[in-house]
Amino acid sequence: MKAVKATCLGLAMLGAMLGVGAVQAADVSASPTLARIKESGTITIGHRTSSIPFSFYDSNQKVIGYSQDICDKVVAEVRKQTGLAKLDVHMVPVTSQNRISLVQNGTVDLECGVTTNLKARQQQVSFSTTFFVAGTRLLVKKGSPVHDFPDLSGKAVVTNAGTTSERILRKLNDDKKANITIQSAKDYGESFLILQSG
Repeated sequence: MKAVKATCLGLAMLGAMLGVGAVQAADVSASPTLARIKESGTITIGHRTSSIPFSFYDSNQKVIGYSQDICDKVVAEVRKQTGLAKLDVHMVPVTSQNRISLVQNGTVDLECGVTTNLKARQQQVSFSTTFFVAGTRLLVKKGSPVHDFPDLSGKAVVTNAGTTSERILRKLNDDKKANITIQSAKDYGESFLILQSG
């Protein structure tokens, strides 16, 4: 399968900051989002709850992961760019289905997860520099006769709703007329439980 790029959704200016070591002072008034953050003293971060190892809860219900580490750096840069001594960070859980619309409508200023950077999505939101490249793969029970996508013909498959993997699987099913029964789960944890249960 074709490799897909996973990136952190968010503000174009903040995304550009991720790719450079030294950032020069920004004109906060040039960015409506930064201006709003400066005025309110609050930045709202959309995060995933179970996208291990990128964004998930630890045993104390604190959001951790690789994407969150990057997001923390972005928040520190926003604090510096806005000149705020104190910047409140509000964390809002998002899903594959609602993450883009919540960035679009301003519910969250920045989504820190793993979201594939697609041309269609670039028409809706801005992306940071790519920080992870992945491919779509299959996970099956040990001893399963399924080894590749053609082996899924006539079988039941679970995938995360609203993801690139779901889109690829549905297209493959339609193109190959594979008669795959596709079930959409809310996240990786639910998908894995459905797989384990048979």
